[in-house]
This record gives sequence, C-alpha cells and structure tokens, in this order.
Amino acid sequence: MTSFNISVKNLKEIIDLLGTVVTEAKFVFEQNGLRVKAVDPAHVAMVNLEVPREAFNDYQISGEEQMAIDLDRVKKVMRLVTAGTHISAIRHKDKLEFEIGTVNKKITLLDDGAISVPKVPQISSESYVVIRKQYFEMGLKAAEDVSDSIRLTLKPDQFSARSLSDSEESELVLQKDMISDISCAEEVSCSYPLEYLLKLIKSLSTAEEIKLSFKNDYPLVISFEFGQDGNMTGEFLLAPRAE
Repeated sequence: MTSFNISVKNLKEIIDLLGTVVTEAKFVFEQNGLRVKAVDPAHVAMVNLEVPREAFNDYQISGEEQMAIDLDRVKKVMRLVTAGTHISAIRHKDKLEFEIGTVNKKITLLDDGAISVPKVPQISSESYVVIRKQYFEMGLKAAEDVSDSIRLTLKPDQFSARSLSDSEESELVLQKDMISDISCAEEVSCSYPLEYLLKLIKSLSTAEEIKLSFKNDYPLVISFEFGQDGNMTGEFLLAPRAE
C-alpha cells in the first residue's frame, strides 16, 4: 500500500507542470521517490519530473506502484486545502484518499492501461545557457501578443529571444554578464511554439534558474530544479517550430 504526505505547494507545482501538456498522467512510485513522464497528444511537448522521497514529509511504499490520475480531480481536492500546509494521501484499491484536516476525500484512479508512459528521447546539445527564470518569462510575455512563435538564438557571449509579426517585434537580449553559464562554440538558432513555453514558465513557480539546451532546427530541452527546497528536478522537451 502506498501513502505519502507532501506540502501543498510542492504538489500543486507538480500538478501544474504536468498540466502544461496533459490532463491525465501515470505516477510511478518507487523506493527512491516519484517519477512522472507525460507527452501532449500532438507529441510536441513532453514533461519529465523526478521527485525524490526527501521531497515528501512521509513516504511509505512496499514496492513499485503505478497510479493513473486525473489531474483535474486532484486540483479540485487542493481547492479545499489551505496554502502553506501539507496534504496526506493513501491508496485503497482503485481509490486515492486525501486527508484534509477533518475531511477525507477520495478520487477514483484511472485504468493504468489507458495511459502509457512515454520514453524520453536522448536529446543532447553542447550549446546551452543558464539564465534566471524571470528574464526568460519577461521575454515570453513581451512576445505573447506579437506572434505564436519565438526564435531563440545563442552566441558565444549572448542569448536572445525574438518574436516578429508584420506590425510588431519584441526581443529579449541577455549579454554574458547577465548569464549564469553559457556554452556555445558558434551561433545556433531555432524557433519554438510560444504557447507551450508560456504555460511552462507560468507553472514553474519556485525555480530561480533554468537551463536551455538547443541547436539549429532541433528540439529544445529546458532543465530546472523546483520545489520548496529545490530538491525536485524536471525537464521540458519542445519540438521546433517550422518556419
């Protein structure tokens, strides 16, 4: 039988991050912690989250267990919970029971076979940049009403994110002194759908820095640490946008 206790803030961020690509996900509980992988129906974006058992206040598991969960049902449960508190859950056969103070609320788990766990593709690029999340968020918001795509460009001493339409243009430019880490032998550039990036950044509430890895006409990988103690890790993979 699997049971756990976790802060409301951590659980909310996990659910919100998954919600950027899916409404249902398969949670895999292992001895070392929780793993969740999800890909959107169009296979444009993927989220891969690793939650170590240290991120839980209590974590009881007898062996690997999978739970297929409707994310919207969990969101409804969390509306009953006070921010800054913790929430406990325990599995009873095909139900997941949440303890919320004096109230217990159960949700029905989905059929495990109805949700597949996607394989995370081996995507690597020697070109990457580590920047503050707030900088990237500012660039995305500036582009939101300009176009539905944004072009990322990395040079040895600069990172930029540019969006262009017939009537407007926006561009975020970060010089090397505003970048935490950078690896770029020669200029690389690629466009990506803006909608997915905006959803991710809005859902990623606790990360301070993000790592963006990409190259010409290649998927983007955004790596991040998140959670109240920063001990959860995640990756967001996004297919390039054809122009």
